[in-house]
Amino acid sequence: MKGETSLDHKKMIEKLNNNSIKNEELWDYLNSKNFNIVGLTIYKIIERKYCDDHILKALTQIAAMLDGYKVAGPYQIGHLAMAALYLIEDESALDRFTQLHNNLNDNDKFLVDSFIERYKE
Repeated sequence: MKGETSLDHKKMIEKLNNNSIKNEELWDYLNSKNFNIVGLTIYKIIERKYCDDHILKALTQIAAMLDGYKVAGPYQIGHLAMAALYLIEDESALDRFTQLHNNLNDNDKFLVDSFIERYKE
């Protein structure tokens, strides 16, 4: 989101944490410059299994961020976005997941697959 301040970030995180964010707002949050907010938003999308055309496009763009965008351990924000495409269980998202996953190197495939398995536990 353009022109974000730390106060904006605090309010955004609060809405995500207390589950008061509307589905229609999730797309805006995916466009945040703050990767903590993007990561929390992706988790919220997975939790709600929410997908529309905007979410699908945003997750696809974020899925390309496989280097230099670390969120936790070896995981990049792109691994999280790609796993979300699988975990939201939407037919269009699953198709996109398959297309993207087939083009990954073995290490990135392993990271995406292991994230999916850990999330399911």
